[in-house]
Amino acid sequence: MSWQTNTMVVAARNFGRALGLNRWIASYVQGSGYETRYDNRFTSTLNEGDCVWDVGANIGYYTRFFSQRIGENGIVYAFEPSPVNFARLTESCEGLRNVKLMPFALGRENAKLSFQQGSDDLGATSRVTGSAGGGQLVEVRSAMSLITQGEVNPPNAIKIDVEGFELEVLEGLADTLASPNLRVFGIEVHFRVLNERGMGFAPQQIVKLLHKNGFMVKWPDSSHILATRYTLQ
Repeated sequence: MSWQTNTMVVAARNFGRALGLNRWIASYVQGSGYETRYDNRFTSTLNEGDCVWDVGANIGYYTRFFSQRIGENGIVYAFEPSPVNFARLTESCEGLRNVKLMPFALGRENAKLSFQQGSDDLGATSRVTGSAGGGQLVEVRSAMSLITQGEVNPPNAIKIDVEGFELEVLEGLADTLASPNLRVFGIEVHFRVLNERGMGFAPQQIVKLLHKNGFMVKWPDSSHILATRYTLQ
């Protein structure tokens, strides 16, 4: 178990969050630019011709980078359930022939779930709440159902930024998690939102699930996972 998901560390993070200390501590320990460093490390794992899933594509900032990296023989599937964000994603990716836009969320199973639009300018904090009742409803699909029905190509790399819905996305991949063609994950783990959902120890489950399916898990910083598949030397 990595120290980031140690029971005492997770409890300490929850306590520090309640006191409003975590942002200050993270800034002091990690320094500025840690997100850019993580982004660069994930993007560097992509190869020409890859199939990349951008899960939680927002308005397409990373989708465009992935599109350039994989070239015309690759494909990027950009998943974004927010109608507001999806309209901006469509505009941002206009003319990118190796990008396919998917107007729904990924989750554990096919469903209609409540959705909360983020109040920030970019809608980056928009999220599926995990509830089936009340509020705006959005379509949620399991990754396995999409692959089985031939609606998408199986991924080589997956970036996940879904504001506390990370575990559900992974569970929806089912047997695809063990596929040797799936080489790498880049996951932003939203400890605060998971804690609010009563899933404060979901990061441990995420790491355990990745290990079980043959991935080596590294934390470039306290909020991001870079998981690469073990290979025989």
